[in-house]
Amino acid sequence: MHFNTNALVSIFAAASFATAKPLAKRADLQPWQLQYVYSFSPSGRPGSYPWLRIVANVTDPNELDLGTNSNNTEVILPAGGQALNCEAKWLPPNTPSNHFWPCDAAGDGYWTMEVVAPSDGKGLSTEDFDLKFTRVAQTISLGSSFTKKYAGQANFKVGGNMRGSCGGSGVCSWGLKGENTPYPIQQTEIS
Repeated sequence: MHFNTNALVSIFAAASFATAKPLAKRADLQPWQLQYVYSFSPSGRPGSYPWLRIVANVTDPNELDLGTNSNNTEVILPAGGQALNCEAKWLPPNTPSNHFWPCDAAGDGYWTMEVVAPSDGKGLSTEDFDLKFTRVAQTISLGSSFTKKYAGQANFKVGGNMRGSCGGSGVCSWGLKGENTPYPIQQTEIS
């Protein structure tokens, strides 16, 4: 019987994938730490910068156990994973809702950010919004892929956990209050 290299690699990858053991969902996660959130709304004057923006950075303080590989060794991602430069950017009358905004490449999977209208029914603005972060933690060990997914959401509101100012031109910028930094976002393992 003759096997080419691609066939052998496929067979070994399938065998190692079949032997990977998943773990139960974890309930003892420390909250993510939002290090930075900034929102901006332009003046709307002709010829001025037109984009509304929300930018955020998050750090995961948890060491993540993604499972056990075929050598019966735990597959661990170290604490300190980061979602950097997560940015929603849109032009009125559009909204940033119902869109996954990517964060910079993480090296150990990826993060996305969603902008969600607050549940109070008043509608979305750069002064009052929810951010939902999703972390897909991924790595390969001994030819097998290990993945877990986490999500967490929090509200950000001027007069609450944010402050800033609006200029006479109508330009407004808001950020997380210093005393609220870092801001905890409790995440849950979703798969």
